[in-house]
Amino acid sequence: MTTKLSIIIICILICFGCSKSENRNLSENQTSQKTKLPSGKEIKINSINGMNFQNGESALVLNYETDISIENIEELKKEAEDVWKIFRYDVEKEKTTFGIIRASHYEGSGSYRKGKGYGFIFKMREDENWFLEEDKK
Repeated sequence: MTTKLSIIIICILICFGCSKSENRNLSENQTSQKTKLPSGKEIKINSINGMNFQNGESALVLNYETDISIENIEELKKEAEDVWKIFRYDVEKEKTTFGIIRASHYEGSGSYRKGKGYGFIFKMREDENWFLEEDKK
């Protein structure tokens, strides 16, 4: 399977849902609670789930809420890289091929909030170093 096709499949699964496995903890914090990043910023992690692909590859997906607008990709990318610094350990512990970080930004309050999301895909190279897929371009 080509890398571009893999990325497209992962993006589709992120947007339309995927089969979920058990929730996992990140840095010993329960999901749906605030988690402090290395930069000092706090984020709310909504879920961490595993995904298995038919080709045998797997991913760990972290969904979190951000206060950064989805349109501000550069700032969002910086934040995702900060999240990756702690999420990477969970991904490596699970021995998955991909680590996916999905940021959601919501506007409004109460029972109706409008939201948008954006995903960042980290993949392990053959030399066992991780890279952000969009940096490969």
